[in-house]
Amino acid sequence: MFKNTTPANTITKKNRNNYLRDVKYKNYNYKNDIDYVVKISRTLLTPIGIYPLHGSDTTISKILVNIQIICIFSLMLFLLAPHLIYTYFVAEDLKRLIKIIAAQFFNSLALIKFWTMIINKKQLRWCLNELEDSWRDIASDEDRKIMIKNAKIGRIFTVAYLSLSYGGALPYHIIMPLVAPRIIMPDNSTLIPLPYPSEYIFWVPRDSPGYEMLFVGQILISSIILSTNCGIYSLIATYIMHACCLFEIVQRHLKYILESSVEGQFNDNLAAVIDKHNQAIYYAGLLEKSLNIVFLSEMAGCTVIICFLEYGLTTYFMLLTSIFVNVFIISYIGERLKEMSLKIGECTYDLDWYNLPKKMALDLMVIMVRANQPSTLSAGKLFDLSLVGFADVVKTSAAYLNFIRAMV
Repeated sequence: MFKNTTPANTITKKNRNNYLRDVKYKNYNYKNDIDYVVKISRTLLTPIGIYPLHGSDTTISKILVNIQIICIFSLMLFLLAPHLIYTYFVAEDLKRLIKIIAAQFFNSLALIKFWTMIINKKQLRWCLNELEDSWRDIASDEDRKIMIKNAKIGRIFTVAYLSLSYGGALPYHIIMPLVAPRIIMPDNSTLIPLPYPSEYIFWVPRDSPGYEMLFVGQILISSIILSTNCGIYSLIATYIMHACCLFEIVQRHLKYILESSVEGQFNDNLAAVIDKHNQAIYYAGLLEKSLNIVFLSEMAGCTVIICFLEYGLTTYFMLLTSIFVNVFIISYIGERLKEMSLKIGECTYDLDWYNLPKKMALDLMVIMVRANQPSTLSAGKLFDLSLVGFADVVKTSAAYLNFIRAMV
């Protein structure tokens, strides 16, 4: 079971910001700052029961949250299971099969993320609590500006993803069925194709109002799945950009560490900086451990989805664009986290350490040595998230596309 522990040999959390801080500074707007950072993910994830801070530790609260999760998961299965049966046992048109498999992959990714959030809820709750504590215990106005800058970047990524996802996926679920050729029944009546062609073994909804209720129900459930994807993505972006800002704050503190000419004060400041560095590394490492399966499913799944959507490029251009942006942003924030952690070593080397006494200069090497092992995000421990990984996804999807074109 996960324990709320911090790296060993660190200053206690109560005294963490005692050094290199403005003792007169206090962030009175921390509640508004926290609300700005987590509002989107909290709004999207709380209704489906997987927001890390949703619910309490009481027995009744746990039961209610579990009921909420079971209901949402049952709705997802009600949509996806008949869709899978139709795809692999009923559908005969291979070109049509290729198009709907993309939707299945997208929804399967949502299920993987859904259960990853549930399985790692304690770790993700700890990360969210640490995020809130960081905003409340900001050491100076300069640190707050760094945190706001990174929070804005995460917010921009989130809004871009939400806009493209809803703008690309909802038309796929609503407009495409309405403009598709009608289904002609044996009695010469016509039906609008369902957003998700499905085969219900024990129930065949062909008559009104059952068919209309199923049509609307599929749209609503697909919207829940889309909100699940968007909410989890928003929370991930928030977490990772906060990890980036922790490393950036360490860089800022390093630049002023040499202002203390007294050895005792220098050692205290250095200990505080090392503690902050360890906290940033621990935070990033916990995110990587908790979310690497999500990153793997996202990168692998999006590669396949891009391949299938490229096959119908004209029809699915908006949806294809949203998936490309999704993969790019995840790769970019992984690259940024690695870059920020590496800059700690560069920043330490750029200090005037050669003017320090030998013992004090050697103490700085602790930070440099540790920074040589950068914090990274991986896709299932197989490869790191980076811009190089994004290029590999694009190239791989193009290779799969050529294979499909040769086969179909």
